[in-house]
Amino acid sequence: MKIEETGNCEPTTGNQYGDFMKKTIFQMVLIIALVCFMGLLSPVSAGKKPQYLIKFATVAPEGSAWVKQIRNVDKELRKKSGGRLGLGIYAGGIAGDELDVLKKMRIGQLQCAAFSGVGFGKILPMVRVLDLPYLFKNDQEVDRVHQELFKFFAEEFQKKGFRLLAWTEVGNVNIFSKKAVRNLDDLAGLKIWAWAGDPIAKETFVTMGVNPIPLPVTDVNTALNTGMIDTVYAPPLGALALQWHTRLSFMMGLPLVHSTGAILISARYFKKLPPDLATLLQQTMKNAMADLTKILRQQREEAIQVIRDSGITVIPMPSEEARKPFYSTHEKVARKLTGRIYPKELLLKVYQILNRPGS
Repeated sequence: MKIEETGNCEPTTGNQYGDFMKKTIFQMVLIIALVCFMGLLSPVSAGKKPQYLIKFATVAPEGSAWVKQIRNVDKELRKKSGGRLGLGIYAGGIAGDELDVLKKMRIGQLQCAAFSGVGFGKILPMVRVLDLPYLFKNDQEVDRVHQELFKFFAEEFQKKGFRLLAWTEVGNVNIFSKKAVRNLDDLAGLKIWAWAGDPIAKETFVTMGVNPIPLPVTDVNTALNTGMIDTVYAPPLGALALQWHTRLSFMMGLPLVHSTGAILISARYFKKLPPDLATLLQQTMKNAMADLTKILRQQREEAIQVIRDSGITVIPMPSEEARKPFYSTHEKVARKLTGRIYPKELLLKVYQILNRPGS
């Protein structure tokens, strides 16, 4: 499939949740709020420094399932390479947010990182087709599209100077609000937050008939406290981690979007690796991220239960008939963003993989 790119994109408090949050991962998009300083600090590395030490950055915090898995990758790389290859891990945002990390990769200060759509969308805007609202109906559809399009996106990232090592799970994003939202009409009058600079979020809510209030993630808590906003969107793990759920009363069971993440390495650096180490890195990371996806999907269900236990009403998934207006939102947003962020051919390819009609 030949496609030309078009356009540009712009713990919980209390002991009840403490143990749970130690093992959860902050959603890569929303955790930017927890970044407290920038620049590179010395990473924690195990044992003797490898000949090839890859500086790896993530905004996920120490102790999260995400960072634990990356540390497992480091151990496996060192063991299987005989100590020649390893990761120097900069976790918890100490290398900056995703855009800071991207700049540092481009000048060679970092070689590898985890990105959400916000970060990799700056490299390759067309990948944001995967972040369209109501695109995926279940995890199996997500996995199928990721698998089918991996080679294509890997080639496109390569043209931009990056190697796609693996997809990684960010997960389902749900709407949290002070007022129950069971249908599109219930959105009327709500003060909905949208991540500033995200064209997909903005277009989605405008299409739903709401003018969203654009704010950086760091301003969401203050805006909830002052009443500037009364509705947000987040994965259940992110809502818990950022304590947004403590100021809201309802969570929609129907996910708004499935957010995709990716592990990228500088293509220039990857080319310098001996062939055996390059293959080891690619395969180890791919396997580890597949395992992590299973872990995080299980934690998602645990997080929803914790949210219920905190007093939030989780609105059940609506019937197939009641979902149609939401799915109609997808069709309208997809059509509006075609040619601006991704080419029509790519959108149609996604629909083909999902066995859905497209126009």
